[in-house]
Amino acid sequence: MTARRDLILRISAAIWGFAIAISLLPFWLGPPPPGQLPGFASSIGLDARAPMRFVLSLILVPLLWTFALRPILNILGRDDTRAWARNAFTSSAIGILWFVIIDRNLAWVLIAPAIVLAVALAMRKIDAHFTRHDLILLPVLATTYLALLDLLPRSVEQLFLLSAMLVFLVRMAILLVRRENGLLPGPCFALAPLGLALQSSFNSYDMRHSPWAPLALVVISPLLLRLFIRDTPAIRGRFRAALRYVIYPLAAYAYLSATSQIAAEGMPRADLFEDQQHMMPAAEMLRGEKPYRDIIPAHGFVQDALVDYAAFRTGPVTLGRALKFRGVISGTIIIAHYALVAAATGSPEVGLASTFLAMLLGTAGGSIRLLPAIATLALIAYAVRRRDPRWLAAAGVGVVICILTSLDHGAYTLIVLAIAAIRFRDNRKRALTFSAIGGGAAAIVAFAAMAIYGIAVDFVRVTLTEIATLGPVYVLDVYDAPQAIKAINNIPEVLGALLDKSAFLYIFWPVMMLLVVAALTSKAPLTPRRRAHREAFLMIAIYGVLTAISYAERHHLLWLFVAAPLISISIYRLFHSRNPIARAAAPALVILALMIAQPTAHIAIAGALRHAHGPLDPDIRELALPRARGALTKSADAALIDIVQRYASSHLKPDETWFDFTNHGNLYFLLDRNCPIRQLEVAFYEPEPRQREVIHRIETNPKIRFALMPTAPNTNTVDGIPNAIRAPLVDAYLRAHFTLDREEGGVGFWGKR
Repeated sequence: MTARRDLILRISAAIWGFAIAISLLPFWLGPPPPGQLPGFASSIGLDARAPMRFVLSLILVPLLWTFALRPILNILGRDDTRAWARNAFTSSAIGILWFVIIDRNLAWVLIAPAIVLAVALAMRKIDAHFTRHDLILLPVLATTYLALLDLLPRSVEQLFLLSAMLVFLVRMAILLVRRENGLLPGPCFALAPLGLALQSSFNSYDMRHSPWAPLALVVISPLLLRLFIRDTPAIRGRFRAALRYVIYPLAAYAYLSATSQIAAEGMPRADLFEDQQHMMPAAEMLRGEKPYRDIIPAHGFVQDALVDYAAFRTGPVTLGRALKFRGVISGTIIIAHYALVAAATGSPEVGLASTFLAMLLGTAGGSIRLLPAIATLALIAYAVRRRDPRWLAAAGVGVVICILTSLDHGAYTLIVLAIAAIRFRDNRKRALTFSAIGGGAAAIVAFAAMAIYGIAVDFVRVTLTEIATLGPVYVLDVYDAPQAIKAINNIPEVLGALLDKSAFLYIFWPVMMLLVVAALTSKAPLTPRRRAHREAFLMIAIYGVLTAISYAERHHLLWLFVAAPLISISIYRLFHSRNPIARAAAPALVILALMIAQPTAHIAIAGALRHAHGPLDPDIRELALPRARGALTKSADAALIDIVQRYASSHLKPDETWFDFTNHGNLYFLLDRNCPIRQLEVAFYEPEPRQREVIHRIETNPKIRFALMPTAPNTNTVDGIPNAIRAPLVDAYLRAHFTLDREEGGVGFWGKR
């Protein structure tokens, strides 16, 4: 036994003993016995001996427990004991400390590590074949946890511990089946993550909450695959392909769906202001109007028009249909995230682990505008890592799709593609050529399609002369630090904000930027393979640095979407480093990542969502309005919709409409009325020429019968700037040519004179 092994085992035993001492706390608590001298403890009904007994147990139990386990620890420390057995015992000791802090249950604290220790002792000489392929146990654990949530009326920490124990026992039981030529343990779990597909929000409530099929996949399928599938190179290749291209991405997507808010509530949530950005252009397209010419998709054609239009053309024209359709597509961002990390490292298992880290961090989802950007970044990373410039042609196509989807992310990916091509060195000319061919061909096809549709010129004109000029009207202040950084803003004390979920991204960006600077200015000689891996990491980091431009505009922390990939890739590279110091730092980075991710909070939230059935907030409900069905609306929005609907139905003919000056353009969609101008909100027409255009459209449109205006300057505004300040000419025109008829719910109805 080495001194290092002995130290780790003794510390693990002491941690277990410490957990036992904590679990004894309920035994010390109780009312004061008769005759106990009065004091503060007795005044609150507490036995005054309890604190002393508790502290003494914290001192004595770890010491005595470690002495009691010494014979067993000596066995685990022998050279003939496999490392996995020691690691399993150490992990169980740390895990039970996590458990006892939440639930002081002595039986669980004693039994759970004892089971792991017994298995480790009994099988300590067996090669368990633990490799990075066992990261498949992450979705297996998630499947088990969700199934037990549906099956047993226990607390979430007990169910999670039970899930971990069950997965561990199945993993070890596999080793006892067909030991000579059976399939390796990791691939034996290939079918188990499919239980998440049964638990996702795409199934009916009864089906997704039925635990038996997922548990059967977790417990039975690994043993059957081990028993009946023979381990051959061809079989291994097929399993790896299935895991890489089907099982891993599907598991990540399904878990995100199973633990989503829509899975708990049954319907997506709607927002009267935010939803107008993508609902209105699609609704106007249904009327035969053209984007950019008749209605402006502000962020991008795909994001703000095409997706919702496709939803309406393939199903009912309702708010719920559009939001669910968008949710299905935006959920695939987690698959793009998986592909990005797998492309940058060559390891699908690291990609899978990164998706679960992102879900813990709360950075796994996002709007549709992010999807092509992450997918294109994956293509760039793959081209760089494989040193194959041909993949940059596909990335060039991706950049064009990014631009059509979201102008800002299109710009970021275009810059990253250009940098990647330039840094190909010996193949720089080919890299630039392939990038130009892919991007140019996609641009020609896209422009030709727009020309056939009749919006090519309008797209270019509106994008360059209108949308691109609106930046100043939305800019906030220079910097707005979160409270965790405001409280302590000195170095190095501010680094403590790394452990605060609301603040760690503010620390992460400077670290990422420094790494980019170091990499771009480095002249250290590297082997081609190591340089390729570093370049793949660098491209992702450059994208993250560039997204700070969005912070300058609207304080959006868009680099959050590359935080988990960069952390996961860093951990992977550190574990594979030739430098022993770097390898020693890898476990520390794993612990730091988990501390930032706060998995306990995720476990509790997932449990709460799993047990929910219906709206989590009493202030939301589904509206009976035909186009509002299938979505949950806030009471305040519902009240405004009802007010405008009642007024419009009594004052408008079927083909008439109103002019909205309250930034509630989605009312046009919900009440099935035509939007009489091209702009969705007041800030879009702040420049004087745009205001005069709006006034002209109001003057020349006899179908506009009234104007919807705020009742107070600071209501229905963006960033607190009154609409009358943003568009004074329009405000003056409305007050001169319309007269107030009624005020209700914060809006005024001004009839046309």
